Amino acid sequence: MKSVVKKTVVEYDPDPERIRQLMRKAGSKFGVVHFIKKGNGELRKMSYRLGVRKPKHCTAPGDGSKKASISRRDQDSTNKTMTVYDVNQVHRDKSGQVKVDENGRKLRGAYRTVPLENVIMVVVQGTRYKIQREDD
Repeated sequence: MKSVVKKTVVEYDPDPERIRQLMRKAGSKFGVVHFIKKGNGELRKMSYRLGVRKPKHCTAPGDGSKKASISRRDQDSTNKTMTVYDVNQVHRDKSGQVKVDENGRKLRGAYRTVPLENVIMVVVQGTRYKIQREDD
């Protein structure tokens, strides 16, 4: 799936809430986000969706057996992150083999957390938003 970009907008040093606002423009449709991972500094390119409630192949954040003391939304707000559904993440079993469904298709989709302070590009609804930071 290739996104059709109709225009490019440069955002100069936006705060995390502005980036969250841009990413939410996708709604339940697809969006693309590029960001630098916190752990190792690698660039991650991700196709995402918002509003995915009951995916077939993974559990939603906070659906574990333990009651969460803080909601995912509060946690995202505190940590300047945003939880999205990564539509291309491939599922693997414990041995590392790719899981497939009954038709032989790879199982895809997982929740991921995007660090809003490390986002460098967002593509939603045909518009590419390039993020320029003061330290770039």
